[in-house]
Amino acid sequence: MLGYDPPHTGVRAGKAASPVSFPHRQLEVPLTAISTPAAETVTAVPPAHPLTAEELADRETPSSPSVSSDGRRVAYVVAPNGQKGEKAAHAIWVAGEDESPRQLTAGTHADGSPRWSPDGKHLIFISDRLEKDDDGSQLFLLPPSGGEATPLSTLKGSLSQPKWSPDGRFIAVLRTDPEPEEIKKRKKDRDDAIVVEEEPYFTRLWAVEVNSGKSRLLTTADREVRDYDWLPESDGFVVITTNEIGWDAVMGPSQLWETPLSGGRSRLIANLGTTGSSPVVVDTATGRKVALRIDGHRAQPSDSVWTVAFEGGEAANLLPELRGIVEGLSDWPGHPGRVVARIVERTRARLYGLDVETGEAETLTPPSLAEKGSIIGGPSFSRDGSKVALLWSDSTTPEELFLGSTGSDPTRVTSLGEAFVGRLQPTEHVTWRSDGGVEIEGILTYPAGYEAGKRYPLIVEIHGGPSWQWEDRVMLDWHDWAQMLASHGYAVLMPNPRGSTAYGHEFQKLLQDDIGGGESRDLITGALSMVERGIADPERLGIGGWSWGGYLTAWTITQTDIFKAAIMGAGLANLVSDHGQDDIPSANLLYFPGHPYDHMDMYWAASPIRHIANVKTPTLILHGDSDARVHPAQGMEYFRALKVRGVPVRFVRYPREKHGISERAHQIDLMDRIVDWLARYLPPGASPAGA
Repeated sequence: MLGYDPPHTGVRAGKAASPVSFPHRQLEVPLTAISTPAAETVTAVPPAHPLTAEELADRETPSSPSVSSDGRRVAYVVAPNGQKGEKAAHAIWVAGEDESPRQLTAGTHADGSPRWSPDGKHLIFISDRLEKDDDGSQLFLLPPSGGEATPLSTLKGSLSQPKWSPDGRFIAVLRTDPEPEEIKKRKKDRDDAIVVEEEPYFTRLWAVEVNSGKSRLLTTADREVRDYDWLPESDGFVVITTNEIGWDAVMGPSQLWETPLSGGRSRLIANLGTTGSSPVVVDTATGRKVALRIDGHRAQPSDSVWTVAFEGGEAANLLPELRGIVEGLSDWPGHPGRVVARIVERTRARLYGLDVETGEAETLTPPSLAEKGSIIGGPSFSRDGSKVALLWSDSTTPEELFLGSTGSDPTRVTSLGEAFVGRLQPTEHVTWRSDGGVEIEGILTYPAGYEAGKRYPLIVEIHGGPSWQWEDRVMLDWHDWAQMLASHGYAVLMPNPRGSTAYGHEFQKLLQDDIGGGESRDLITGALSMVERGIADPERLGIGGWSWGGYLTAWTITQTDIFKAAIMGAGLANLVSDHGQDDIPSANLLYFPGHPYDHMDMYWAASPIRHIANVKTPTLILHGDSDARVHPAQGMEYFRALKVRGVPVRFVRYPREKHGISERAHQIDLMDRIVDWLARYLPPGASPAGA
């Protein structure tokens, strides 16, 4: 068993309250937080220098670490949060335990996914730097000592997930089909009618020979490739595919195949039934197996490690009692029969080595990084598994890259977050009892200049998903507002309401057939518990979030009037119409018993627009204009309804942006608007505890 404290053993929700009639005044819940308050000892940073939207958009972060075969160096990507021009500026860097960081690539290019060759003599990466290539990206070879990058591939389309063959002769890569020439010509001639959901672009597996640059297609057009891994002999792959492409492709069932490098016929290993990813080929004492991550659904534990015999058969859950969520899975060189999993337990992500036969877990998180914070990227191991690179952060420390010996305290090799050291506000993990006696956990960020005995405006910031969770990591992004708002004098509560992952399957199932209801009660009781503790001013409570957090914002202000300002970011207003607009409608089947066409009343009852007459809260609505995950019509519908009803509302749409906001100017505008909106309706500043 993994080494953690089960948070909810024996706790079950009571009978689900109706999602259409929940006045907070009728809560029969003790509002006293069950954590031990530490507010009297909190030392907050003075509010002299609030964080600005510009410095958050320009903040550079490391990602995609790759360790050299000897473990002496690590290559990684450095990129700002906000994209400044038409192209992203992502650069490849290299560093070592005894080698200062050194930039290898430059320019307004999206350079990413650096990977060392098995012999350590070359780096491969993906880039869009060929100006003549308007069809996506290519593979490039780069000398680790520096110099010009040499294009290797001639594949058109978007490339991702490059992997060297174990013998170093080939590089495998996933390619999403480019736009066909016929369609380009039709667009030019303005004869460009679109047949909806019948012109899909497949992602396929290719192999590129390093010496010649010749490429070969390995998967057919009737299967969409999601993930893969090389066989140890370098003569083939295990490949995860789906028959679902385009519409709803993210949530479709998967198949596991053996695919030869020669291009011969693939062999079906297993039908996975649900979404699979991160396959790892492992040789054990009882034969070859494939370990992989399989997403949870209504009937099975959420996102666990599963194994299936290479010869074929049924997949088996390696961690049936897991009370967390597996967010990453990789091989562990030099350790036969084992894989490495990054597992989030409650609010912290740690590394474990797993025996593929028994599920026995070995803690791999470095001791100095284990007591707080989260492993948020990597790991990448040397060829013998003795060295590891990873990314780590906690709630007051920006993410940095570490390199060291496995099982020992590593060396920090980047210092990209130095500008924020000493400027971030302290946090506290808090818990409270919600409706039905359910224990809820959250992370409280204290306001700048906090003084015990005084009250402050409080913002409840809600995570997306809903199957996700807030972690103990820094919140310094366009959609993670805790530290930004704290620097402006707001306390920020980030709850993990029922349905959040990392708390066990039973906790996640509490969301089923009770969308909006239980979650909203968890948010409200969380805010009121902060009032009970004397931290939050009951007249200055706000609420906001992005994606599912935007939905819960829109829903919660139909159920209570305790919040005096709201921020609905890319949120859902109408669950019926959203089902027909977004790109993964089957995700709703995780929480509803079927499609809305058979359960219309349930979807309509859980739609914020159904209860719009109850809303009195001034609401700022933010949305990307090209969002396929949550169509901007959802924001428009909520905006129009509030406008008609005379509720203060503003709707801001960002051109070209999808479900996330990537352009620098848009990120700055979004963050500034949030601060201004809250300052208008929830003015910052302390008030006496009795106020």
